[in-house]
Amino acid sequence: MSLVLMWKGGEILKQKQIENLKQSSSAELVQLTKVIVSAIEKYQHMPTLLASNSRVIRVLEHGRAYDIRQLNAELEQISRITEASESYIISPSGVTIAASNYDQETSFIGKDFSFRPYFKQAMSGLSGRYYALGTTTNRRGYYFSYPVRNGHDIIGVAVVKVDLSQFESRLKNNKFNFLLLDPDGIVFSSSRREWLYKTINQLTHEELQRIVQSRRYKTQAFEKLPIVAEESFDEDAHLLQLLEISIDLKGEEKIDRISYLHLSSSIYSLGFKVDLLIPITLIEEEVALWRTIFMACLLILILVLITARLRRRMLSERSQALEMSRHNQAYIREIITNTQAGLITLDEEQKIESYNPAMETLIDHPLTDLIGMPFSDLYTPISDDPEGQSKALFSEVSAPFIVTASEGFLHLNSQAQRHKQQVAVEMTLCKMNLPNSLKYLVTFHDMTERKQYEQELMHARNALEHRVVERTSELELANQRLRDEIQHHKETQQELIQTAKLAVLGQLSAGINHELNQPLTAMRAFAENGLTFIARENITQAQGNLNKIVNLCGHMSDIISRFKVFARKGNFQHSAVSLDTVIQGAMTIMMQRIKDAEIECILPEINAEKVIGDVVLLEQVLVNLIANAIDAIMESDHNQKRIEIKIDQPVNDLDKQDSWLTIRILDSGNGMDDVVLASLFEPFFTSKSDSVGLGLGLSISQRIVESMGGTISAANITQGEHSECYKDVNIGAEFSVTLKAV
Repeated sequence: MSLVLMWKGGEILKQKQIENLKQSSSAELVQLTKVIVSAIEKYQHMPTLLASNSRVIRVLEHGRAYDIRQLNAELEQISRITEASESYIISPSGVTIAASNYDQETSFIGKDFSFRPYFKQAMSGLSGRYYALGTTTNRRGYYFSYPVRNGHDIIGVAVVKVDLSQFESRLKNNKFNFLLLDPDGIVFSSSRREWLYKTINQLTHEELQRIVQSRRYKTQAFEKLPIVAEESFDEDAHLLQLLEISIDLKGEEKIDRISYLHLSSSIYSLGFKVDLLIPITLIEEEVALWRTIFMACLLILILVLITARLRRRMLSERSQALEMSRHNQAYIREIITNTQAGLITLDEEQKIESYNPAMETLIDHPLTDLIGMPFSDLYTPISDDPEGQSKALFSEVSAPFIVTASEGFLHLNSQAQRHKQQVAVEMTLCKMNLPNSLKYLVTFHDMTERKQYEQELMHARNALEHRVVERTSELELANQRLRDEIQHHKETQQELIQTAKLAVLGQLSAGINHELNQPLTAMRAFAENGLTFIARENITQAQGNLNKIVNLCGHMSDIISRFKVFARKGNFQHSAVSLDTVIQGAMTIMMQRIKDAEIECILPEINAEKVIGDVVLLEQVLVNLIANAIDAIMESDHNQKRIEIKIDQPVNDLDKQDSWLTIRILDSGNGMDDVVLASLFEPFFTSKSDSVGLGLGLSISQRIVESMGGTISAANITQGEHSECYKDVNIGAEFSVTLKAV
């Protein structure tokens, strides 16, 4: 509440001070406005007088050099006497022919001012007014113009420029800063030179473009005054805060926030507005000082009240502290007496001063005869050098309240019983820096039960380690038996695969004989004919027969090598396999049987498709599937006998980022029922009516395909479902092998 009153009181005081400042400054603003108006408008009739001057008329009519020199001197004298900045005469073309500054570097003579509005106003027969930044002198000025007439004709323009900077220095006042704003809100004149060409409000793009096109301020850039805060005081005044840069005593720049009272008055005859910015820093400092004094008095009052209250509280707390001290001492004595840990205090020479009852209970013997004895007579650390270790314990607690723990034995030499009693303990040593002396507090904890627990834990750990060794040995034996069984399983699987291969070769033995008998018969015929040709000395024909025999031998070698590769045993490695090689190899093995069964075989067009697998194993899968297809066709009653091998386009697996390719074998057999489809890949299962085969072909094929990371499946096909080749077939079987594509 006091802070609120302080703040509100400061605000009321500030408002009152600013109101008084406003009343006194309003009168100064009125006076300043009159001074500015009179200082500028006293020159408004000078162009009229110049326009009626006979020498001006003669110069504009005849332009004689003598008259121009005389006119320049008169204009210079008039400007000096009237304190006008410049006066000059402009021809109808807009070019200055005479000027008061004819002998200066910034002379107007020869300058074209036809673009200035005051020239255009005078040429239209009116008196002109204008304000701008001079294009030649680069000085700010207010311009009055009047037409020069000869009869009814306008023969030129008389102009007087009032330099505003001449009275800015006169109007400077430490009490306030003034701003002369043009209709666009641009500071045209000011008691602060750094505020020139600044704006009170931000100009729009259209306003900036219009000002630039008028060439009033040449290429001058416009920035907004650094106003950081603005609030309304009343209807006629505002409070502003501006950022100002100042130089401190060290010569460094610093930025301050200065508060001003802002008053404004319009000059309707000139189209200008006069603003006063009166600093209110002193008022703010007075308010801040008042608040500081108020706060200081309030703080003193609060401190007095707090001191009185603290004194009463201190006296109460002192009484409570004395009572608490007595209570704590009794409490500590009870704790020391009833604690289960043994406590001993030592003096600075490590001699025993006192002990608690738990200490006598710990060693089951009175300790009155140990008072004043060295601590080393009571406690022996577990160490190769007990005496050195005991000294080291005290050296380690050189800093206050550092605790050192050590394990050792309490011992007591009993002269009556002539034996040494020992108790295993854990000792904690603490250094106590009392105001006038150095003491040590020693705490002992009985380690007897803990030692027993450690012994029991050690025995349990040894038993556990022994059990772990036994279990490890048993697991190693079990693992070895499992590895032996896996190896045996692999060997059995290889034997089954080899058996299936030999079974297929057994079924194809007749075809093999036929394949080899044909070349042998041809070779015999070519050899007999060759002998005849040699007898007739027809060497050319004999060589031709021999070349044919060589070609037939190569053909027989290819057939035999293909069956040898198919029948071989060994380990297989998966790699990139060409489907063309696999299919051609399988067809070479099965071709004779296909011909004997008079089955039409349709093969796919193979480009460069490759899959991950093994050539021999993949050939065995295709041989098994083609052999099953031949058996199914031979058991059917269809007239059409056809086997088709198709290769689907690779399909991408988005989850695994792999590509898969499917090989399909379709036949025109009778298909399979649901029972057969459910048990098709089980070992030793066969659906052939005459129980031909072992029933292992499809089971082995499935294992081979899965070992390559693929899948194999079977389904029935209906009429025309997969190929136009089967449009006359009611039903058939389809086996699909899907492998990872390269």
